[in-house]
Amino acid sequence: MANDLLVVDSLQGLVRAAPVAPQAMQTVATPPSLQGILARLAEWQADFVGGQSAATVRAVRADWSQYIAWCEGTGQAPLPASIEQLEAFLRNAVVRGRKRSTINRYLYTVGLVHDAAGLANPVKDARWPGKWKKLIRELGTRGGNQRTQAGELVATDIARIVAGLGNSPRDLRDAAMLQLASDTLLRESELVRVEVEHLAYNAVKDAWTVVVPFSKTNQAGEEEDYRHVDADTRAAIQRWQDAAGITTGVLFRPIGGRVRAAVLEARANGRPDPVLPLGAQEVARIFRRRAVAAGLAHAFTISGHSTRVGSANDLINNGYTTAQIQDAGNWKSAEMVQLYTRRSQAGANSMADLRRKQKAKPSVTRN
Repeated sequence: MANDLLVVDSLQGLVRAAPVAPQAMQTVATPPSLQGILARLAEWQADFVGGQSAATVRAVRADWSQYIAWCEGTGQAPLPASIEQLEAFLRNAVVRGRKRSTINRYLYTVGLVHDAAGLANPVKDARWPGKWKKLIRELGTRGGNQRTQAGELVATDIARIVAGLGNSPRDLRDAAMLQLASDTLLRESELVRVEVEHLAYNAVKDAWTVVVPFSKTNQAGEEEDYRHVDADTRAAIQRWQDAAGITTGVLFRPIGGRVRAAVLEARANGRPDPVLPLGAQEVARIFRRRAVAAGLAHAFTISGHSTRVGSANDLINNGYTTAQIQDAGNWKSAEMVQLYTRRSQAGANSMADLRRKQKAKPSVTRN
């Protein structure tokens, strides 16, 4: 249930609103039935859950639940939405202070489910672009177009944090995790899936690598994705392995805390405790807690992506190109690289270069 999208369930659970407006079943020569639409959505839902990452499923489910709640509250049938209905839903989100990234997600999700249901998608209506521009302009007047970005954990930040850690198992784990995340630019969801078997030594190059079997951009595991692991990082990982007695399987595991449901279920059925990885959401908490303890001024902006952002900026500040950074972090496009490194690149653009040249020229004395 935790990984279900709950699209069909939510439509069937409406009280004040009909799940599908009557006109949806009257606009074609052979109108679809309500059960036919729900069956189509159920098939799509199963395919979507099976083909997407858990994080994507959670995001779409959360965004769809916002739309369903709004429809129930206003008595509007969720499917199909007119462009006026879609505009009203998104404007409500704007008024409630939602940011541009959230509004974009809502728009994507509503359109996605319409397409899956085989119903007219308001996002594809010829009139929608005009309404969308008006919404975005309104959002801008409220300051909602500004993107929030995770704080950076650059190499010097990582070194400062690690220098303050001790030799307890938790300290050793967190040091290894921070260093590996910095070397590899792994997303938190990828970091927690690293296994001992994924680490390999290349004797020819005297270098360590980690293979990333699955990632946000390689969900089917069809592409070979290898990342560099520094020798110091590998040594830190080994110290954590020795302390925790890890010789195989998941590398980064929880220490203490509450007993997880999967463990309780295994014990109730007489099975050995399963080996569970850290949750991806726990990575952000660990990074932020360690940054606070190290006294980093920007500690409270730290997220699970902060090592990824920091390493991208380390690379751009040391002369590497956007294409090289894109390859290092396995980004699909250069857009996110440019977003992450925009502040760093401000010191390397044409205006910065001009000012440096002007200062280097000898001053001319005028009579």
